[in-house]
Amino acid sequence: MKVDVLVVGLGPAGATTLKKLAEIADSELSILGVDKRERPGFPVQCGEFMPSPEEMALLTPNVPDARHFFTFDQKYISSRTNRISFHSPLGKIIQTPFEGYTLHRGAWNEDLLKSAGREGAKVWKESRVIRKDNNSVWISREGSSPECIQAQVIVGADGARSRVARGSELAENRNSEHFVYVKQHVMTNIDSQKYDPTDIQMFFGRNYAPGAYAWVIPKNENTANVGVGLRTPMSKGRITVSQTLENFITRHPHVSNLVKNATIESTIGGLVPVGLPFKRTVDERSGTVLVGDSACQVVSSVGGGIPTSMVAGSIAADTIYSYLTGKGTLLDYQVLWKNQMMTMFTRAYKLRRLFDKISSGSDERVQWYLNRLRSSDVNAVVHCRVPLKVTLGFPFIKYINLFIK
Repeated sequence: MKVDVLVVGLGPAGATTLKKLAEIADSELSILGVDKRERPGFPVQCGEFMPSPEEMALLTPNVPDARHFFTFDQKYISSRTNRISFHSPLGKIIQTPFEGYTLHRGAWNEDLLKSAGREGAKVWKESRVIRKDNNSVWISREGSSPECIQAQVIVGADGARSRVARGSELAENRNSEHFVYVKQHVMTNIDSQKYDPTDIQMFFGRNYAPGAYAWVIPKNENTANVGVGLRTPMSKGRITVSQTLENFITRHPHVSNLVKNATIESTIGGLVPVGLPFKRTVDERSGTVLVGDSACQVVSSVGGGIPTSMVAGSIAADTIYSYLTGKGTLLDYQVLWKNQMMTMFTRAYKLRRLFDKISSGSDERVQWYLNRLRSSDVNAVVHCRVPLKVTLGFPFIKYINLFIK
């Protein structure tokens, strides 16, 4: 079977690419999207949090018309929030204003695919990539014998362990330092007076999120996404992500009281890349481009990937259409996404590396550093900016750490 464009993986990155490409191609191109899940977009494998259009305009000033681009229809907004509270390992809370909302991400994702279908794109569900060779991909539908799909352009949007990236020699060798294992409960019937549906809560500590952070992200007045992240170099094999989540909801002094009467509605797990994006996200020889987690296009300081996937998918769609109609090259995609987002990715990665330096010891060490931050410093961090005091103090961290174990 031959198609003009094959999109592998239909999460936020792949669904955005598919929908926009089908829209601008207006049936000129044959477009196929495939996903291994029975219902692409479900289960939702993220906290579903999205900064407001105004916040995204600050985070991504080079994205054209960012406020409009990141505006969602009200029907996809589950809950609106106006601040983030950072809980230190020993109980200190630093709050900073930050407007955002929790999405009905699955419904939004599903509607993108329905819209792409109305515009002429085909969608195959329960379809797994077996292997990729140049511009050919072998796909097994619903467990059947693999079928060879040849495409002029192949979009890899198949996640952190992308088969498309590996089959195109675009994947970079990265160790476990660059990945966060996450697990999350959707918890409902929360009736604690300490629960504020306008407040995103983030938590740190070796027992609750080694090398990453844990979260309580409101979905409505009595339901929240409650999850943890773990990086294996920091956990050193002493605890699994499942054990970490259990510790978080049953032993954390604040969270255990917050959710003690709540019920678990569903549970998901996943893998989030937290390194810099791949240096190469286009393979011209095989006509392959990578978008979203497949290209490590994630804000590594917080693990956020929805908005960056939207931008990358939109740029990929425009670039692919221009390429197939003789008006550009696939390499234009790499230039454009870097122009619009690389500054944010670089700053976020620097912040993540800085956190590694201060959190490699005890919770007391993390507490010592956090005690020296004000709300304005934390606000700079959530906007992927390094506070001046941190920049000035960075060369001395290794010496300070000698005295704070």
